[in-house]
Amino acid sequence: MTCAVALTFAAGCGDQVTGTPLRVTTDPATLDVGNYQTEPQVLGNAKSENQARTVESQRLADYVVLPFEADPSYVTDAWFVRPHVVLDRKALGALVINDTFDEVAEDLVAGWINSWSTGGEPDAPRRTANVAVLMFPDSATAAEVGPALEHDDFTYNVDNMPVQLPKYPSATAHWRPTVSSLGSWTVHDRYVVFIKVDDDLSPPDLSNLIGHTERLLDVQIPLLDEFEPTSADELARIPRDPEGLLGRTLPSNPADPVRADPDGTYTGRGVLTLVDGGPDTLANLREAEVDLISFGDSVVTRSTTAAGAEKLWESWRYTADLDAEQTVVETPRGLGDHVECIRDAPISGLSEISMHLCIMQIDRYVVQAYARQLADLHQKMSAQYVLLTAN
Repeated sequence: MTCAVALTFAAGCGDQVTGTPLRVTTDPATLDVGNYQTEPQVLGNAKSENQARTVESQRLADYVVLPFEADPSYVTDAWFVRPHVVLDRKALGALVINDTFDEVAEDLVAGWINSWSTGGEPDAPRRTANVAVLMFPDSATAAEVGPALEHDDFTYNVDNMPVQLPKYPSATAHWRPTVSSLGSWTVHDRYVVFIKVDDDLSPPDLSNLIGHTERLLDVQIPLLDEFEPTSADELARIPRDPEGLLGRTLPSNPADPVRADPDGTYTGRGVLTLVDGGPDTLANLREAEVDLISFGDSVVTRSTTAAGAEKLWESWRYTADLDAEQTVVETPRGLGDHVECIRDAPISGLSEISMHLCIMQIDRYVVQAYARQLADLHQKMSAQYVLLTAN
């Protein structure tokens, strides 16, 4: 399986990467790093309220269900290049059509959205599951916000009818009998879980839509019980990079970010919304003992052991599963044997320009990056090598 860099970005504190020291095998002075950063950065704590809320949203991402965990028929990321961090109504796009969201949810602390579909040809019918988790300061606030959001959502169209979820009697939901879609708002502790299921595969069937919604909640609710929110008095000073990996990852160019979300780190589910991977990718990461992934202008995947990283390298290196439209190209000099680069064909509907991609393994780390120009990509990879091997 090839796991290519996708399009997203966030924030992080700490002054060094923990674990086994990296083995420097190349003199950094001999590498062509261009103008890219080569000094590890100490990112410190959040510098604004929005930055703090963004970091908390990225922490929450690892506890928001990926729809395929509830139903393996969801195979395609339907959100992909749009922002997943939810700080206001804008991030939810057309899913929330009433104009009262920001007023009703004014105390929103953090949020994250995942959206996956059953895939198929671009114009083929499909079922799409949208799951957004909204976190509030306390359970009392969430208990007020959830029903209020449902009320305004419900009253937006006169044809909407209320729906009861048998397994979740406290949830509020609605649908239109002529439309194969169900929207619901479920309060759980300090969280409000918004789920919208659109099913073009079947004619309107309320019991079917309820079943899809409840199966998602069956996975989502226990995940929220595992999450440990940052306390209110600590949120403003939340560390942006507690393990120091983001500070050793090439930062995105603010003028031309590679993703819609800010640079940041993730430990699990959040990764799947930021890489071009399917349901098997999460299992692949676990098998490789991956404990942290950092997203910037490059993507740095850290395993707990070098053996785990090597397993990931063997699985992800391009020549392990080269597509017909991909061509192997020259690699940067001085980065060892575990580095490969390819030229990839343009992505239909997204770009008319071929991209170059590189992947390499350095001890416990697997690095991926891309650029239009191969020389530029070589400089990126060389700079990332220096960042990870710097003392």
